[in-house]
Amino acid sequence: MRRTISRLKRRLAGSSGPDLDAELRWWLERWNPVIQDGGFNPGDVTEYLDDGEGVAPTYEGRRWQIARAEVRRVLREASIEDPDYFAGKVVVDIGPGPLGFPDACPAKVSMAIEPLAERFASHGLLLRSDAVYLPVGAERIPLLAESVDVMLSRNSLDHVSDPQAVVGEVTRVLRPGGVFILNVDMEHAATATEPHVLDLQQIRSMLAHMELLSERIREHPHGGEGRTLIAVARKRQGS
Repeated sequence: MRRTISRLKRRLAGSSGPDLDAELRWWLERWNPVIQDGGFNPGDVTEYLDDGEGVAPTYEGRRWQIARAEVRRVLREASIEDPDYFAGKVVVDIGPGPLGFPDACPAKVSMAIEPLAERFASHGLLLRSDAVYLPVGAERIPLLAESVDVMLSRNSLDHVSDPQAVVGEVTRVLRPGGVFILNVDMEHAATATEPHVLDLQQIRSMLAHMELLSERIREHPHGGEGRTLIAVARKRQGS
């Protein structure tokens, strides 16, 4: 009986949207102060920088180092060995926060679907670049069908209001042969900012209409518990 009630609570928790105020507070109170004090957040940024590149002496410099590291991090996690993979493509990142992937991504067109974009900008958290930040939810992406080459969702699918709807929109806007790079925590307790408790079977079901190119499970999640799934899927021709 207790297990049944627990499962019901987790499902109900997953039916609500994220607390965007709590999301913003995390970036302002826990993420940004580390960088302002001269460090990196995440702390392993130096692993993704060129050999001999030291920590930048300015806040803006460190922010750009974090952004460039994020591009390399995404490729490494997805086991994509081509450092120019994004070049010449239309790339859209779902929920990047202010980490800077869209800004540093060497794409022909780099965009972000980020509901907190305007609030990030008002607090000075967004880098100045040619990237386009759309302050909307990913459940209804204001882009034409079959207009995007690569969609990315790194540590964001469990933060949205409706994961299934988001994956549906990913499929809609990807061109045939386009690629979805997904990195998401599974099997963790629901929180205010991560209201959805996803498992491997659910995620595979969401991606069933796509061609799965690779799948890897990492035992060290972004958050405090659970596991992380890193999957690369391709939109089938005619789908």
